[in-house]
Amino acid sequence: MEGFGINTNVLETNVLNLAVVIVVLFIVGKDVLTSLLDERRQKIVQSLDDVEARYQKAQKRLDEAKEELVSARVKAKEIRTQSTTTASQSFALAEKRAEDEITRLEGTKTSTIAVEKQKLIGEMRELLTSGAFEKAFTALKQDRSGITVQKQFIDNLLNDVFSENFVFTE
Repeated sequence: MEGFGINTNVLETNVLNLAVVIVVLFIVGKDVLTSLLDERRQKIVQSLDDVEARYQKAQKRLDEAKEELVSARVKAKEIRTQSTTTASQSFALAEKRAEDEITRLEGTKTSTIAVEKQKLIGEMRELLTSGAFEKAFTALKQDRSGITVQKQFIDNLLNDVFSENFVFTE
């Protein structure tokens, strides 16, 4: 075949068409493809840098959190120790106050009992004294003559003295 015409062999024409398309794409699309790939590479690098920066921040916050945790544990231990000490001191103080109060109440009880005892003794004395006076007045009222009572007293006294063989010496 000579000249310019239509080639009906599909296999030959496709290879030739593909070769032409690839050459045109390579020449024309090289710059576009290169810029797209460069732009994509920059985005990937930027994303990696962002991820690295976020990782560094997260790592820094993790380290700070670990330090705070250690500090909090130390503080909790101190608080626990202080609360135990404070509780034991409070217990000892409360126990001492209770003992002091018991001692004070015992003293109050003893003094109250002594005061009540003295009051009771005083009341008993008054009752006995008033009873004795009443009995004496009753006896005096029955025996209206005071001389008889005195005479009987003297007689009793003399009987007692002479019954013992009492001798006067002059």
